[in-house]
Amino acid sequence: MDLSPFFLYVLPILTVLAVGLLGSTRRIGFWLAVILSVVLTPIGGFLVALISGPKRRKRRQLPQKAATKAATADPSVRA
Repeated sequence: MDLSPFFLYVLPILTVLAVGLLGSTRRIGFWLAVILSVVLTPIGGFLVALISGPKRRKRRQLPQKAATKAATADPSVRA
């Protein structure tokens, strides 16, 4: 059994997708990581995705009703 088609076609596609999945958890995002890993080879895309840093988390705001209730609650009582 000859594995050369696997190494020529399937393995590069899998590594590009793996770099894209890494990029989806980073600031760079999935598609930019995929594009850069095609242009710069998967190793270059991997390095750029790592350097880009983790995604910034958005702060969730309370709904207006809950925010006013929390603001008017007695500060001496802690839940």
